[in-house]
Amino acid sequence: MTIAITNARIVTADRCFSGSLSIAGEQIQALDSQPVALAEAIDFEEDYLIPGIVDIHTDNLERHYFPRPYIDWNAVSATIAHDGVCISGGITTVFDSLSIGAWGNAEARGLENLRRLVKGVDEADRSDALRAHHLLHWRCELTADDLAAMADEFLPQRMTGLVSIMDHTPGQRQYRHLDRFLDRVWRSEGVSEDEIARRIDKRREMQARNVVPNRAMIAASTREGRIPLATHDDETVEHVEEGFAAGATIAEFPVTAEAAAHAHARGMVNIMGGPNLIRGLSYSGNVSAAETADAGLLDGFASDYVPRSLIECAFRLTEPAFGWSLPDAVKTVTRTPAHAVQLSDRGEIAPGKRADFLRVRIDAGLPVVRGVWVKGERVG
Repeated sequence: MTIAITNARIVTADRCFSGSLSIAGEQIQALDSQPVALAEAIDFEEDYLIPGIVDIHTDNLERHYFPRPYIDWNAVSATIAHDGVCISGGITTVFDSLSIGAWGNAEARGLENLRRLVKGVDEADRSDALRAHHLLHWRCELTADDLAAMADEFLPQRMTGLVSIMDHTPGQRQYRHLDRFLDRVWRSEGVSEDEIARRIDKRREMQARNVVPNRAMIAASTREGRIPLATHDDETVEHVEEGFAAGATIAEFPVTAEAAAHAHARGMVNIMGGPNLIRGLSYSGNVSAAETADAGLLDGFASDYVPRSLIECAFRLTEPAFGWSLPDAVKTVTRTPAHAVQLSDRGEIAPGKRADFLRVRIDAGLPVVRGVWVKGERVG
């Protein structure tokens, strides 16, 4: 079946023009600068037509699985609810990020809960209950004693699409501002200073014991499985070099301009958090996305904890403070992240690409997603 879109402001990888688009089956068939005269053509009324957003890191799924402290929701239902949030923000390909390793596993509240959640995502996907294309992004805590066993269990999952390596030892990387971290986490829980010192010592012991062998293990696993690898929260040149040597091609959320610059020099794709740009700063006090954009170091975004942030990033970059062209800005949430995770069939409005695209209108200064198509079918 052929579907036609007309009277749209079409955003391709290199230009924006008024015209029409035709879809044959699941792919974009053709673009034209002229309107379509067919009576059944969908009139976009001069709204923007942009590629579906590709989000390679979102923590949003767990919010639906754990809607309240100590409350676990049905995993399939939680996945469907999460999918709806992604679709409403124009995300048509989403990498659900889940942590493995004892230190990071607090996010999934234990191994059995993590297993139930992964099973729920798989069931929702197999039953065609999801509108976006979902993949799994495994965040591997290198300090963990149990990472090898967990990697053996979870990395072979059929939906695995990305792996990242991280080290959340307090006092470096994301938590390099130690007092800020302690005030927000352990001190806010009433933990004594003696107990805090004991916990930090334990984390540092785990770091010294596990990071090097675990990094080598994950590097070997991703090479063997041909899974894209990302580093996470790099602070120094040395951090970037360690990730690069392990085979990482993506630098996710670098926390200093120095690390972002070195990753860029190494040819890695710098991915910043969408909320960082929209809020104007990092909640951890690290380098801002705006700074990396101004320095020519910004390549793309991931939503991190606010799926809606990505559509706003695409249009915020076109504002006077940044002055990006709309095609270049849109690529930061579409083509660039898609190619970074080896999905070259999407993220771009071009003949032969997957017909994942959005209808977007600017209302009250904000982009509003008015329609979502996945593989040529309207899903939102």
